[in-house]
Amino acid sequence: FIRSIANRVTVLHEGHVLADGKMDEVQNDPKVIEVYLGS
Repeated sequence: FIRSIANRVTVLHEGHVLADGKMDEVQNDPKVIEVYLGS
C-alpha cells in the first residue's frame, strides 16, 4: 500500500530517524530488520 502513495519512507525508532530513503533500500536496511524483526 505505501509503495503506491510514497516515493520515500522514513522509519522512526524511539523518536529518532532510523532509516530514510526508497522503500526497497529501507526495507532491506539491516538496522530496520534488527529493530522491527529481531536478529
